[in-house]
Parts: sequence; C-alpha cells; structure tokens
Amino acid sequence: MTANSKNQDEWYTIACGRTQFTLPVRYQNLVHIGERPFGAVVRATDTETGKYVAIKKIFHPFQTPILAKRTYRELKLLMYLNHPDAHVIQLYNLFTSEKNIDDFQTLYFVLNYVDYDLDRVIKRNLPFTEDQIKYIIYSLLRGLKFIHSAGILHHHLKPSNIRIDKNSNITVFDCDLARRTGDIDYYSYVERRWWRAPEVSLCKKNNDDKLDIWSIGCIMAELILLRPVFRGTNDIDQLDKIFDIIGTPDLVILNDICVPVAAACISQLPPKTKKDYNELFGFKYDPVIQTPTSGVSPEGIDFLDHLLSFDHRTRPTTEEALSHPFLKSFHDLMDEPTKEYLVDEHQNEVYSISEWKSIIWQMLEEFVPPSWVNDEDDVAND
Repeated sequence: MTANSKNQDEWYTIACGRTQFTLPVRYQNLVHIGERPFGAVVRATDTETGKYVAIKKIFHPFQTPILAKRTYRELKLLMYLNHPDAHVIQLYNLFTSEKNIDDFQTLYFVLNYVDYDLDRVIKRNLPFTEDQIKYIIYSLLRGLKFIHSAGILHHHLKPSNIRIDKNSNITVFDCDLARRTGDIDYYSYVERRWWRAPEVSLCKKNNDDKLDIWSIGCIMAELILLRPVFRGTNDIDQLDKIFDIIGTPDLVILNDICVPVAAACISQLPPKTKKDYNELFGFKYDPVIQTPTSGVSPEGIDFLDHLLSFDHRTRPTTEEALSHPFLKSFHDLMDEPTKEYLVDEHQNEVYSISEWKSIIWQMLEEFVPPSWVNDEDDVAND
C-alpha cells in the first residue's frame, strides 16, 4: 500500500547493506547510506520524478507500545512539518507492502535526499568564511524558527544531523528525535553531550526552546574552530569543558536555575574565568595580505556570546537571534515560514500496540504526497 503511485501494485525485494527492503518498483538503484537502532536509510532514484530520494525503513515499528508510540510521533512530526521551503526534512511518500492492517508490520518513509552532512564538510578542515558561517547559521535558525513555531523542540541538533547540498542549502534532519514541549517522556532518549544544553541535566525547568539555541551556538563555534568546542568525556567533564570557555556561572544564577544538588556540585569546582572570545573566535589574518582567513567579526563574537549563555533565560529566541545585526544581510521576516502550534490529541495517551497500529494505518491511508515532489530541482545525475 502506497500513496498515489501508479506503480502501487508493483513491488520488489532487495537487500542493501544489512537490511532487506520491499519497495514499489518506482524506486530503483539503491545505495546504502546508514543504519541506526531504529531504522536503515538508503538513497534511491525515483523513476517517476528522476530525483534522488532517501528511503528510511523503520525497524520493528510495532514491537512494543513504546516503539509504536515512537513511530507514531516521528510520522506525526514529519507530516505536520512538511513544507517545501523551511530548511526542514521533507516527507515525499509513505508506504508499506502489507495489504491490510492485520499484516501491518513494516513502514517506509520517502524523504528528500541531500548530498552531505555538515559534520563531513567540517572534517575537510577547510576554514569557513564569515559569510559562509552567517548563511549556515541563518539557515539553521530559519528552520528552527519553523519548528519552534509549532511548539516542537528539536533537542538533537548537531552537525551530523544537518544536511547541506553543493549550493550550501541547509536541511535540518532527525525530526524523529524532536519532542513536543511538555511531552511526558521527553528525556527518554540520550543525545550527544557535546552539543547538549547544560540545563538538560542541571536545571529546574529545562524543556523550553532555548536548549536548541545552545546547540546552534556550539555548531557556530565548531564552524569557526573546525572542531567541537565542548568535548567532554562524561557529564562532569562536559561541564568542566564548558566552564573552560564561558567561565563558571555566578552563584546566584546557579542557585536560581539549577537543582540544588547540581548547584552545590558546581560551586565546589575550581572557579574559571571566561576566555577572551575575540582571541578564540575572532578573525585570524593572513600575515602577508592581511585579510581574514578564519573567525568572525566583533558582531559575530557578540552573537555567539548570546547563544552560549549558561543561563537559558538570557539566550535569544529564534526570532531574536534572527534579528541580530550579525544576520542582517540574510534576515527577511517575510521569507521565514512559521507553522500553527501542533495540537496532538494522542500526545500523552497510553495505547496498546493494536491501537497505535490502527492510528498509523489511518495516517498511512490518508497521506497525500506533497505537490513539490515533482519540482525540477535535484534531478538524479551520477
């Protein structure tokens, strides 16, 4: 069963990587991309559009009620955030090879394919110009504004979850790890600590959208230094690495926003002073022609300083960050899409596997591929 495909009754089965895929015949020439605990992803050519797509097979979507709810939530967010120009992952198609709900055991998402991830680009070890850094960070914030406007937090922003094409266009991926504000099992998934906001584990209230802003600050610093800026080996060492750069927070702030045990622990650490951001992140010059070879201007330093505020209350919102003078050459309020707040009637419900399966089956039946699937850009060309 697949949405609106003239080849919906024609299927074939093929192994790619360590995973077996059963696909409509329109998707050909599979290339393995990767596997994670919850799914495997391949690149394919959509023979109906001539474009590359990414196809994700969900592993064991209905093995337990928790996994079934996770599958529902990923699909709900992908469908709700589907937009042709928001710098966010796009859902092109949705299908299963099973013909009825009783046999329903597999689920596939067809997503927009983007050539590279930002982590791979950073690891080329080639300095980014300030204009490149501005554009990448602007694009991330533009996508984040769209996500946050729907009442959704990404919660897992890092370079490997950000796709970038040959024209430096950005797409925010891994919306399966995004969370609604107030989700009762919000912290049931572990994220990489290097880009994780400190309030996630330290503070009294830590589920607002400012945690994604911290991650943007970490990514911006990484674009400047060409390495992760806070490379802690455990939670305590992570804090130590953060304080090496931003300095130890004021005791009043610690007591105000952190849980008591965290504030007491931090107050026992040797106090550290804030690094000179101009020296660390500012322009570095070619000694001969005296032009910047890396780093950012004083405006960029000020912007980064705001993003990496330990006190999440003083970090900017996405709208405030986009309005900073550092991004004025790209910021256009009329060209930054937003979305109505997501009202999810199943958000905090506890259902059986069969109930979740029924809900997802109905979503599958009602899905209509977006019109922009047939746009002329990104035609496959090896």
